Amino acid sequence: MNKIFGHGAWIWCNASPREDEYGEFVEDFYYWQGRALLRISADSNYAAYLNGRLAAWGQYGDFPYDKVYDEVDVTEFLRPGQNRLAVLVWYYGTDTTQVYYPGNAGVLYELACEGQILCASGEKTASRISRAYESHRKQQITGQLGFSFRYDATREDGWLTGGGAGFAPAVRVPQELPLRIRPCKKLTLLPAVTGTLCRQIDEKDVIFDLGGEQVGFLSFRFTSPCEQEIVIAYGEHLADGCVRRRIGGRDFSVAYRAKEGENIFLNPFRRLGCRYLEIRSQEPLTVDEMSIVPTMYPLEKTKRPPMTDIQNKIYEMCVETLKLCMHEHYEDCPWREQALYTMDSRNQMLCGYYAFGEFEFPRACLQLISRDKREDGLLSICYPMKRDLVIPSFTLHYLTECREYLDYSGDVEFLREIYPRLVSCLKPFEDRRKDGLVLPFEGENDWNFYEWRPGLDGAGADPETPDLILNCLMSLALGNLAEIAGRLGVENQYAYQAQQLNARIGEVFREESGGRFYDDPKHRRGSQLGNALAVLCGAADGPKAGEVCERLLNDGTLTPLSLSMQCFKYDAWLKVDRQQYAPVILAEIERIYLPMVTSGSTTVWETELGEADFEQAGSLCHGWSAMPVYYYHRLLP
Repeated sequence: MNKIFGHGAWIWCNASPREDEYGEFVEDFYYWQGRALLRISADSNYAAYLNGRLAAWGQYGDFPYDKVYDEVDVTEFLRPGQNRLAVLVWYYGTDTTQVYYPGNAGVLYELACEGQILCASGEKTASRISRAYESHRKQQITGQLGFSFRYDATREDGWLTGGGAGFAPAVRVPQELPLRIRPCKKLTLLPAVTGTLCRQIDEKDVIFDLGGEQVGFLSFRFTSPCEQEIVIAYGEHLADGCVRRRIGGRDFSVAYRAKEGENIFLNPFRRLGCRYLEIRSQEPLTVDEMSIVPTMYPLEKTKRPPMTDIQNKIYEMCVETLKLCMHEHYEDCPWREQALYTMDSRNQMLCGYYAFGEFEFPRACLQLISRDKREDGLLSICYPMKRDLVIPSFTLHYLTECREYLDYSGDVEFLREIYPRLVSCLKPFEDRRKDGLVLPFEGENDWNFYEWRPGLDGAGADPETPDLILNCLMSLALGNLAEIAGRLGVENQYAYQAQQLNARIGEVFREESGGRFYDDPKHRRGSQLGNALAVLCGAADGPKAGEVCERLLNDGTLTPLSLSMQCFKYDAWLKVDRQQYAPVILAEIERIYLPMVTSGSTTVWETELGEADFEQAGSLCHGWSAMPVYYYHRLLP
């Protein structure tokens, strides 16, 4: 029996679960008084109802070998006498996404009151495959995000409150998983944001505007004249006169079969990131409410520095973006991926330290990343994820965000906990050393990506030719690990190794005259990213660093930075001459972000091109672009 769950057992509704399967579990019990706690864990996601009311929901993203459970006070949902616990579980089962690591389908729960178990998962639990949610449909929204859903309201049978047919004893899942309690706060549901009708293409195709970017559960109430199929598309923009549902192989929609008469619905699983909802029906509907119920991580804002009106608007858009990209973990964007990357989350953490002044959430993310396991020692591209895909440079960014977390939080004990994993992160790069420099990686699933710019996006990388950016990132990682080790009292040679690497970088990549660095010794092209990193890691120091910073300001031949990486240029400038470059940074932020303000957007974009980028799949709410928060706090009085 599990040490934490002394009575509950892992169960499922059949012995042979398949991808994209919904299980329903019910148990009736008696309660009279006292504080009641529901402990629950699931693979892959759960929604627990007490007497028909949603009482607990949202499995923390985790690994099967590092399983997380929730403990929720559900007293307010109980009544004296007989009660019903109904648990709906969605099993993803796929290993193709970037937000999920598959385990066995299952749910484990106990409902306890004052030390007494009111009910617990086991073979006596009644179960069935869901009637209303369509299982095994496997319609992907995006490759990163995973499955959409289809709900059939004509098959509802009242199982949440006492009805329901076709239930049978649950099947025990033979596993004992290590369990730990959720490492940060659970999300909260805010009041529904109801859209207003903004466009009617025809009587069966209408679009609602939520007034700004929202992230949460789809909710609606409408009346249908008959049973009919409905498609609800969602998106961040109306650039084509409608919601852009299909982009390449992506499909931003959910399906719903309406029953005749009133339909009231809330989906407790799939978070939608959007501003617009487009409803396409077979026959006209009478829509009373078309809403998103925001799912938000509890946060408090800190005091902001004095700012101009434009700076205030930019700041507010950035903070709103940060909030909409924080759920079980940091997310790059809520519309298209909802994935945790080290590079993206590094930007988000730096902003969050100033905007929210809390450390529990970033700590949980850094801990989750540290639990990733790959045979090659690199970190996966996202977490939790089983898919075999890696951006090697992002492993080095992880050491940067860990060092910065230590600087801001002072949480030495957490760094001591994950220190062995940090050390192991360097080994794959040491194994790629040749003539003192790290070579790009050559595995089939190694994406040598640095930046969304030609020549830096990993296309055509030569695994036999060292490049400036990877080696500067390696030097920074060594320096960061040296600082961490020093704070932990661990003897090390990392600072010396960084100095040796910096000398080699200068020998191979520095232009003989002109003061800049080339990205690689063969093609002799330079980038703002490479030169900024050379300053930050110390390969360019003293007067050389000053020359490079002038190049970053005035040399139009250097490949420019996208929004995701502007921070490296700004930090290089501030390292060399804060007084000179602070006004330059503030002016550039205003120039870049002013079009977002004037567009009417409520959040900041993935790139300056907005929705038009990435073949019309550019995100209009992207966490890595919130960096003005960090620089306003650092640079404004």
